[in-house]
Amino acid sequence: MYTRSLSRVGAIAVVSSVSVTGCTQATLGITPETVLSAVIANIPSSNAPSGGGTSSRRRIPPSPPPSSTAARVLHSADSYVGVKYVWGGDTPREGFDCSGFTKYVFAKYGVTLPRTSREQVRAGSAVAADFRRLRPGDLMLFAEPGHSISHVAIYAGDGVIIHASSSAGGVGYTDLNSGGDWFVAYFVAARRVL
Repeated sequence: MYTRSLSRVGAIAVVSSVSVTGCTQATLGITPETVLSAVIANIPSSNAPSGGGTSSRRRIPPSPPPSSTAARVLHSADSYVGVKYVWGGDTPREGFDCSGFTKYVFAKYGVTLPRTSREQVRAGSAVAADFRRLRPGDLMLFAEPGHSISHVAIYAGDGVIIHASSSAGGVGYTDLNSGGDWFVAYFVAARRVL
């Protein structure tokens, strides 16, 4: 476990190395400082852990409405909820891994993404890894300290992501306001591809 005091008085980030995503290993290096910067930027000051060190509910800022294209992408992504997780999978018939899911969904709307999450971190244009900057339809990318990008998800807006996750067994939603601590702690990059 990696613990570091944050810039807010009394706030502590606890970052543990538990892999919950199961995506393809990547080669783009992310440093602990990058991860901690993302943690600091994404934990509202009112959510500093107290006592037992767990927070109940975050307050991720509300998102603007999705563009018409993003709404179609999210509707399409939603149609695959429940499709099983398969490492290396890139179709609904065989199953999806995280980057296979994003590649497949965006391809339906003319957006060509590379195959792996480590490559998808270079797609489109960079967006600050800050919930206040995200728009529905953006890619969110995740990495543990000292490791490469290992997971990608689609931001659905208002603190919710849709993704293919090995820990969930397939495609589904994670509400980062009330859970998804791993995803909040290790959110290190975002890309706008629409």
